[in-house]
Amino acid sequence: MFTGRKHSGKTTAADRLARQVRSKGFRVAGLLAPAVYIDGRLVGFGAVDIRRDKQIDLVNRRTAEGKRGRWEFTEAGLKLGRAALNPSAASSADLIIVDEFGPLELDGRGWRKEVDLLLASTDIPVVLVVRQELEERVQKLYENYPSTKLAAAKEDSINKVIRILKEHKIGNGLND
Repeated sequence: MFTGRKHSGKTTAADRLARQVRSKGFRVAGLLAPAVYIDGRLVGFGAVDIRRDKQIDLVNRRTAEGKRGRWEFTEAGLKLGRAALNPSAASSADLIIVDEFGPLELDGRGWRKEVDLLLASTDIPVVLVVRQELEERVQKLYENYPSTKLAAAKEDSINKVIRILKEHKIGNGLND
């Protein structure tokens, strides 16, 4: 779990993780959900398929006149996210990143089905980007899977993931 407070830079840290892991020769798959701001206002979130480096709108804020609106998911964004987290698409990866595993997933919606399938069907390390206040609930949900909690904001967290990947590769007889 890559953790941090809401809007604290978890997605930026996950993107940096993906880039640094790639620079070490590892293959990365999964999904990032960067915030979209216009004139300093949060107006939505994108969906980035990390493996294909493809981005599309995932969530937009639907606003009523003078009121704060609710979030509305785009069908294209959901489709891209499901494809990015599909076990067959991620099977050639050394690391899978899921940004973000949050309240929707804890309620059985969002990317929950895809994450459950990934965890059950692969031994590839999966990084779940999780809000700090949800850490315990996510840990309890996946208590049957080995896990490590890392603070997304700490640079050393990236180094720890790289060490885990190296150990995983060696442990599976995949070292060069």
